[in-house]
Amino acid sequence: MNKDVYDLPFSVEEYRGRVKKVQAEIERRNLDFLLIHTPTNNYYLSGLRTIGTYSYMMLMVPREGDPIHFNRWIEETILQGTSWVPNVEFHKDTEHYLDATVRVLGERGMDSGRIGIEKNAWYLTIKDFEALKERLPNVEWVDSSMLVDSLRLIKSPAEQEYSRRAGQLASDAMRATLDAIKEGATEGDLMATAYSTMYRGGCDYPSLPPLINSGVRHSMAHGSGEGNAVKKEEAVHLEIGVSMKRYHAATLRAAFLGNPPKHFMELTDLCNRALEAGLTLMRPGTPAEQVDHAVRKVIDDAGYGHKFRHKAGYSIGVAFPPDWSEAGAMMLRGGESRPLEPGMIFHILPAIFEYREYGVGMSETVLITENGHEVLTNVERKLFVL
Repeated sequence: MNKDVYDLPFSVEEYRGRVKKVQAEIERRNLDFLLIHTPTNNYYLSGLRTIGTYSYMMLMVPREGDPIHFNRWIEETILQGTSWVPNVEFHKDTEHYLDATVRVLGERGMDSGRIGIEKNAWYLTIKDFEALKERLPNVEWVDSSMLVDSLRLIKSPAEQEYSRRAGQLASDAMRATLDAIKEGATEGDLMATAYSTMYRGGCDYPSLPPLINSGVRHSMAHGSGEGNAVKKEEAVHLEIGVSMKRYHAATLRAAFLGNPPKHFMELTDLCNRALEAGLTLMRPGTPAEQVDHAVRKVIDDAGYGHKFRHKAGYSIGVAFPPDWSEAGAMMLRGGESRPLEPGMIFHILPAIFEYREYGVGMSETVLITENGHEVLTNVERKLFVL
């Protein structure tokens, strides 16, 4: 064990248990070892938390024994401070990282055989993978995308507690930001309020910024604030996510400054009813697609199905930029027949958008429990009229 570790989010025993599950899957798939290029999976198994995800790094997991870090040399101190994994290899900035990869694999006798690799990893480029294949001709590359991601779906009690804390802080930040809405306040002012509440509450940086948009921008899904001032008779869209030790929770609400049009009230109620329909089915054993069907039916029946352009929700938990979701592992969407299980956590978010007219939604972060579910966020469900 690394004696210098000062800030492990979990016990070494929990990390070793996760590694054992991955190694059992490595053996089941008849792999010699697994190369992990996804920062979230690296963190899940080792504890490594760095902003240096933009540089080439990986975690090598053998069939037996401890994993091995491979990182830029500048990462040495943060490895010492955040990872329990004792085995480390480095590449200096004067050595090309692929040359170093081939060197290290050769030195460790890991340059041949059946090697699992995450072809879905955003941080492993096509160019780099093609170069590895060319430089390691004795390797049979086996796509092992989602091997670790799928194991992350069910959160341990310790993981759930980080998500619970993130949900509470996201709710606190939402309430504080709603209270700060007034005529003339800018999107930047509201962002500052959200960030102040989040960071004063002890969070680490979220994988997405708060999505806070006023005026016409409130109708732009996935827009981010650009400093516009809130005006009378205009809406504000707010979606705020918080990270606690990289475990995220998020919540979405809408506000209106002045006298909202009747349809704004009706659409908020529609999204709330769709959310309630989905929550009713969020319990162990429910196929994920049934939650989506329930949410979608409410919106379809009201004639707004063509404005509901996304899935009903997605797994949420460990994340690094550029996304706070675990959507790649599991979504609440049509065609997803896997059942919900205790320990899974989802962000469920019915929302409808029409450019220049409305952007209305309602969301909660929800933990599946043994007997049903626990909502981890707790902002009042309504259109906030200010």
